[in-house]
Amino acid sequence: MVNLSTEDAHKTGSFIFQLGFGWMGVVMLGVGTGLLWNIAPALGGVILGGVLFIGFVVGPVLGRLQHHQIAYRASVATLTGQASDVVGGLRVLRGVGGEDQFSRRYRAASADLRDAGYGVARADSWVQGLRTSLPLALMAAITWVAARLAIAGTISVGELSAAFGMTALVAQHSGAMIGMAQAVIAAQVASRRLTAFFGTRNDIDDTGEGRGARGALRDPESALEVEPGRLTVVVSAEAKPAEAAVERLARYRESGAEWGGTRLDALALDEVRERVLLLRDDYLFAQSLGETLRVDEPKALAAIEAACAADVHSSLGSDLAGEVTNGGRNLSGGQRQRLRLARALAADAEVLLAVEPTSAVDAHTENLIASRVGAARKGRTTAVVTASPLWLARADTVVWMVDGKVRAAGSHADLSKHAEYRSLTSRQESR
Repeated sequence: MVNLSTEDAHKTGSFIFQLGFGWMGVVMLGVGTGLLWNIAPALGGVILGGVLFIGFVVGPVLGRLQHHQIAYRASVATLTGQASDVVGGLRVLRGVGGEDQFSRRYRAASADLRDAGYGVARADSWVQGLRTSLPLALMAAITWVAARLAIAGTISVGELSAAFGMTALVAQHSGAMIGMAQAVIAAQVASRRLTAFFGTRNDIDDTGEGRGARGALRDPESALEVEPGRLTVVVSAEAKPAEAAVERLARYRESGAEWGGTRLDALALDEVRERVLLLRDDYLFAQSLGETLRVDEPKALAAIEAACAADVHSSLGSDLAGEVTNGGRNLSGGQRQRLRLARALAADAEVLLAVEPTSAVDAHTENLIASRVGAARKGRTTAVVTASPLWLARADTVVWMVDGKVRAAGSHADLSKHAEYRSLTSRQESR
């Protein structure tokens, strides 16, 4: 974002600035060629051929410059992404002994960026050198031809002087045209990035106008159905297909999902966002604990209690003004997960769809969370994607998914008659 608003915008704007000089050069080339042709056709032919020769020589170098600039910007993006990743995951890297591996990868990416920078510098230095030397060579060639013509008596000494002055002016503007071409190359690279950014559109259609949908949420693609006012636990050996199904129910993906028989894409998107909350590994911004939860103190403390996040509160000074750093880096993985859950509970959405909300906590804490969340959201629609028996024991309905499709639905006790389901939910190998 910083590069887009500074470097890329500046380079695109510089092209507009250089455009005037470039067009002036084209006009002066035409005028100069015409005037020199009137003095002597040979002079007009030499200057026209010289400018074409300059373009022939500089063109490939400009092409290489564009290639190197594209490679350089790609290397910058790669290295910046790696730096951002390590800032967010340094604690984890140290915990698993991954610092050395990351350092090697970062050094390799940094070396690639350095090499890409050298490539840009080499191509740019050639352009700058040719921009200065070729117009001077053109002046020398015109002067030599004009001098020969003057000696032969074809043109006068005054016409020789005029030819030299006109050639100097045309040569100066030839350099300006090379500068414009260089600015065009830089502007193309920058403008493509800007165009891609400003061309970004929401991948969710926002033309629906319906409101007030009621009833069960249903995803035809997987046959997953979430009944209103009940706690539904979705069990799947692979979390991704189940997560994709709840994303469709929350309208984070385009699909034929329905709410009480009304297609979600026929409803106003702002209403769906207001009424249906999807909880995943969501981001924690740098702000106070109170600003993170965005409710008054009694409701905030109730949400913290329901999510078993009292240690988060105490670690921040037992004060809602305590600061959560960017990405929650001053909290452990389990604390971040419970704070996200507390934030979701504080929002008190009509429908809560949660994906593995307790995967980073111990069994005792998970049992408390399942119990408290069930009580806090009693009578409200809640769906949790997990295979934990601690959640299944409290579920009103259990939906068992295999390969992204619902195989069966019912109570945990009924589904436990299936050996495959029992093996999945008991976390033991089937016998």
